[in-house]
Amino acid sequence: MPKTKKGRENKAYFSPRLSARLDGILSARTTIISAPSGYGKTTAAQSFLGENLPRGAAFHQFNCAEEPAAASWKRFARAIQRIDAETGSALLAMGLPDDDTKSDAASLLAELVCQEETWLLIDDFQYLQAAAPQIIWDTLLEHGAENLHTVVLTQTPVNVRMTLKPGVLHIGREDLRLTEGETGEYFARCGVKPTADQLRTVSYYTEGWIAALRLQVNRYLATGSFLDTRDIRALIREVAWDRLTGEEQGFLLLISPFDSYTLEQAAYMMDLPEAPEYARAISLRSSFIFAGPHDRLFRPHSTLLEFVRGEFDGLPEEQRRNILTRAGGWCAKNNQIEQALYFFYRVGDYEKILSLDVLGMEFERTVETRYADILLDILEHTTAQVKLRHFAAVVKMIFMLFGAGRYGEFGRWCGELCALSAGSGLAEAEKDKLSGELALLTSFTKFNDISEMGALMRRAHTLLGGRPSLIHMTDAWTFGSPSPLFLYHGEPGRLDGELADMAENCGYYFALTQGHGSGGDVLMEAEARYHRGEMEDAAILAHRALYQAENKQQACVCIGAAMLLGKLAIHRGDGDEFSSVLERIARYAAQNPLKSNRMEADMAVAALMTLLGREQEIPAWLREGDINEKRLFAMSVPYAQALFGKLMLQSGRPELWLGMEQDARGLARRLRCQMALLYGSILTAAAWRARGKTQQAVSALKSALATALPDGLYMPFAENRDLLGPLLAEHCPEQARGRIAALGSAQEAGAAEVLRNLYLKNIPFDLTEREYEVAKLAAQGLRNQAIAQALFISENTVKKHLKTVFQKMEVSDRGSLQEKWKKQRA
Repeated sequence: MPKTKKGRENKAYFSPRLSARLDGILSARTTIISAPSGYGKTTAAQSFLGENLPRGAAFHQFNCAEEPAAASWKRFARAIQRIDAETGSALLAMGLPDDDTKSDAASLLAELVCQEETWLLIDDFQYLQAAAPQIIWDTLLEHGAENLHTVVLTQTPVNVRMTLKPGVLHIGREDLRLTEGETGEYFARCGVKPTADQLRTVSYYTEGWIAALRLQVNRYLATGSFLDTRDIRALIREVAWDRLTGEEQGFLLLISPFDSYTLEQAAYMMDLPEAPEYARAISLRSSFIFAGPHDRLFRPHSTLLEFVRGEFDGLPEEQRRNILTRAGGWCAKNNQIEQALYFFYRVGDYEKILSLDVLGMEFERTVETRYADILLDILEHTTAQVKLRHFAAVVKMIFMLFGAGRYGEFGRWCGELCALSAGSGLAEAEKDKLSGELALLTSFTKFNDISEMGALMRRAHTLLGGRPSLIHMTDAWTFGSPSPLFLYHGEPGRLDGELADMAENCGYYFALTQGHGSGGDVLMEAEARYHRGEMEDAAILAHRALYQAENKQQACVCIGAAMLLGKLAIHRGDGDEFSSVLERIARYAAQNPLKSNRMEADMAVAALMTLLGREQEIPAWLREGDINEKRLFAMSVPYAQALFGKLMLQSGRPELWLGMEQDARGLARRLRCQMALLYGSILTAAAWRARGKTQQAVSALKSALATALPDGLYMPFAENRDLLGPLLAEHCPEQARGRIAALGSAQEAGAAEVLRNLYLKNIPFDLTEREYEVAKLAAQGLRNQAIAQALFISENTVKKHLKTVFQKMEVSDRGSLQEKWKKQRA
């Protein structure tokens, strides 16, 4: 047997080729190391950085995992917080980015501030990459921040375009793979001296794959020969697995459901007060388990983990169930509710699922389809007795179906649970609580009949007394619509009765929920006054609604109230107030960045900009008509459709509105949305007029007047007087004609004054209109991302405008811009 030396088989080895490539990490802005599992990416990066970072440099490592996308994003945002607290907090508050917020997230990362030279290592990047849109990662890797060096380790192929970017270093599998000569040098350093034939054979079988070579070295040290196989599982079994004790194998099987673990976690899985010595030893000494900073977090190598999970699948079913149940228990204990739900769901333990704190899970439409399907499966397979034992959790799950847009299933399960409650043998107090929760839940199936909804809410108030379990203060009371009037005006001629019903019933609802939706009832009345042309009363009520909503931090109502104040500012021609309104809307959306609030803010701004004819200021998704129930609650779709329809009329494309009008009208009828039917008829009249179809235009206008005039709603016609032209004078009843004409004239004059004040008057420093807007917000201290959000442009566009602004104002930085702007304004 050839002579061997033990103890050096686990020492990291880098070929001269790889060492030369790794040196580039010290100067590259971004390093991407891409290769399949087992090529030594993590070992190479960690070892090199551990030995070569400049003195005083900061180092952060973020280990990605196969977990729910929202959880990945949250952990990533917290990692960024350690580099830039402000940016990390903003990313955390934003939540998992989607198509509507991906640009905002990318802009935040583009503005990342790194005060000291820092290396950020992101391992198993492929998991994080799948969690959010690619533009975010492109921004992080292409731009980064001054002083920040990002090192990404990934198993997925890299976009060739990315590797050609300046400042990007790419290390691939060919750099990591060992040649036959390099394999011989690696063996020699491990104390192994194979013959030339052995070296040639083992190089052939392993193809220079370091994970396989390391296993072959261990096999050689133990037996004096290599294993002639390409089967990595066979290598792991003989070299590693079969040499472990039964206790050690059992330990690895217990922690196999997790991508990483702590010793505390291991102890929990083993049902022991602390991890035994053999578990500590294998965690710290195995070359296939990586120890994190301060030895707190351990990550089995993916090659080992894949093997152990294969062994796990071969265990008896009862043993597998016990391990997964234990894993779910750990996640539940540590408030990882979605992951716990997943483990319990795998074993079909529905009672444990319902025992979780699902009340904390989000109601918003961020509920993914797969989770909605899981919730439905849980409800289907849970027995009546289990449902009754955990009725609060069941109620919440049913409510989450509503949040996921599964309205049919939501209505069905409301009925199922009501029937179950009626026939139950619960104690009277428990039955009252369940009946109260169900009354509130069922009220949502009566949308938008305020009277019927109110009766159920009053019953819920009587039965529950305190706050119900299924309503959170951050839930969207307005369903993402900036107009309660659009939501709840359901019958022509009965608006005053609806307002009275709203005022009465909201009192019970607010008392029941501690103020959820506060100000919403007042805002609906304020909107009614505005549409009747009672501007002074509308302003007083809008401010009252805003005060009540701000007091209870109800961002969705704040956005709607601000929008109404913006409409009133246009009517008065108050440019300063209008500008303040736009800033308020952006601030309210940022304070509580739920998707529904962001969409509501977009629609509020769009509504104001269409009144000014500023189509270019409208968010892209609305300009493009990308209106669907993946983006919006169904209840807010009619408002978005009306906005898009007006935009199409203003841009000279009436046929687009006529093409969607029938479907839009059908949805409005199903939702009993009279304001959508009213605005839809006005737009249809204007569209047919634009196409020279007078008879159809008159018919649509008469339908609109029949819907609006019984309630004295004049402003919808005044706002669209330019689109309707002489049709109004010719076909509007005389009693309403003068009122609409007066309101329309004031509206047009006010809009013109706002335009002059905001966009066309006294622009200093020879700035263009857009440059002025950017400079003004920069002078107020807003960062690029916030400016982009307020103006609905990209962060890169903001940067380009600021560069020109600096040149025209003859300043070199934002601080100088602020000083010069203040002097100019003084």
